[in-house]
Amino acid sequence: MTRAIIVDCLGRVKGKRLSTVDVIGAGPRSVAGVLEKHKVYVYIKPIEEFLRLKHKVRTYDMLLLSAMSTDKQAVMMAIKYWKKYGKGPIILGGPIVFGYYSLKELEFNVAVYGEAEKTLDELLELGLKDAELPSLDELANVKGVVFKRKGEIVFTGRRDFLKRNELNRYKPSTRSITGYEQYWAYRVYVEVVRGCSNFHRPLIVTKEKGGCKECSACFKGSMLERLTCPLNVPPGCGYCSVPALYGPSRSRNPEAIIEEIKDMIRYGVTRIVLSASDILDYGRDVLVEPAPLTDPKHPPPNIEWLRKLFNGIFNIDEVSKNEVHVFLENTKASLVNETTAKLLGEYFKGSPIHIGCETGSINHAILIGRPSTPKDVIEATKLLRKYGLKPYVYFIHGLPGQNIETVKKTLEVMDILGKYVEKFTVYKFTPIPGTAFEKYPSPPSAKVDRLSRAIVEEARKMNMKFKKQLIGKTVTAVIVNPYAKNTEYNVAYTLPHGPVILVKNARRYYGFKALVKISNVISDRLVMGEVVKVLSNVRLRALKRK
Repeated sequence: MTRAIIVDCLGRVKGKRLSTVDVIGAGPRSVAGVLEKHKVYVYIKPIEEFLRLKHKVRTYDMLLLSAMSTDKQAVMMAIKYWKKYGKGPIILGGPIVFGYYSLKELEFNVAVYGEAEKTLDELLELGLKDAELPSLDELANVKGVVFKRKGEIVFTGRRDFLKRNELNRYKPSTRSITGYEQYWAYRVYVEVVRGCSNFHRPLIVTKEKGGCKECSACFKGSMLERLTCPLNVPPGCGYCSVPALYGPSRSRNPEAIIEEIKDMIRYGVTRIVLSASDILDYGRDVLVEPAPLTDPKHPPPNIEWLRKLFNGIFNIDEVSKNEVHVFLENTKASLVNETTAKLLGEYFKGSPIHIGCETGSINHAILIGRPSTPKDVIEATKLLRKYGLKPYVYFIHGLPGQNIETVKKTLEVMDILGKYVEKFTVYKFTPIPGTAFEKYPSPPSAKVDRLSRAIVEEARKMNMKFKKQLIGKTVTAVIVNPYAKNTEYNVAYTLPHGPVILVKNARRYYGFKALVKISNVISDRLVMGEVVKVLSNVRLRALKRK
């Protein structure tokens, strides 16, 4: 049997995660599911674990790499390591391939562009299931691949996005989760919705292309009309590749999601995230079929589908007993109202939920392609908090169009949101290949730019304030590996999700779920705590089931 290893480079940048180390994305498992369907034995390893395998690498017949455009250095490290210890085809996938024209320096055999399932099916049938590469002529006839011919990059063109019924024919792998050393403590993402419903265009880009044609298709057109722009501006927020790379929102069947979660629990997973660009898009695509879902506001959420999914999940024994925590990834303000906030609170009270704001300026929000205004975000955050959720709000500094006025408005909105949010998450704008903003220059860091620094410092100040409110409180957490910067401490992950905790002299509690009392705040990201009661050994439970 052919053996394949998928190396997860997502978010690793230079070979290790800079933050959010407890995340296992859904993409690599989707790829693993296609390989398993073709009787290929597959394991997934994050790159930091892969780089410790040494001669064990020889037991695998081919290497698959999943990465973002910012992870190129990590990909190069993985390829170099593979060539030193192993041999066989090298297949590249993930958002990094969206910028295929910049992949010339990477030593790969084939790269898969966009949704992997159908393309990988074809490649496997052409010999890859036996670790044999198709010929260059065969590759040229497969849609959605990138390869090199005589040193030049060849792209065969993108294939159509999967229809909902096609997406539901594929089953992500669950067994391969055990390749992550501490999967029993990590947030494991289960895909609920693929793609995004925001097909607005960032008007700041249309202005630079000679002016918007004022067809209004992306704001007022039919679902089909919103797919294309006469200026060929990629859809969605200008900084995000999701709608352009993965298409309109499509929902997976509730039965498939529930069964996948049950399988994860059998392997000992304790934290599961329902992955979607907007959980409230779930089932909305069903309401507009056969048209694509390209409107972030209409029709309203499909309450019947949402409730069916949530009921099925919370009827799982381990979830209902709170032994396994299931929580949400994202929602957009454009779909949050009294009814939807109440529904989410009914099932996910006490859990975090992320919501994007990015800028405090209404005009700036429209210019960058946002589906909602800062005012919408404020109202949505109030409602989510009212019904017991813990909103985490995103902002981005250094965006195209940022100026004194937009930053002033952003600081004002952050001040208002401070009464309702649990945390602010601030990112630096990064131009991503294939997005509307890909040709914009990378902005200076917040240390250099005073406007960006104002946003970052305000978020840090407010996050410190939120963290200090935790002192003296007791939370449930899973204790994992020693802290790399000071091994006297072990890292603990709050359940279902919250601040990362450092616990001193806790090695004997490795793998245990425990009650931890917060004793101090180290930074806007880290707190300190002490174990007050051991609850259960989640690692041992996982190993028994593994």
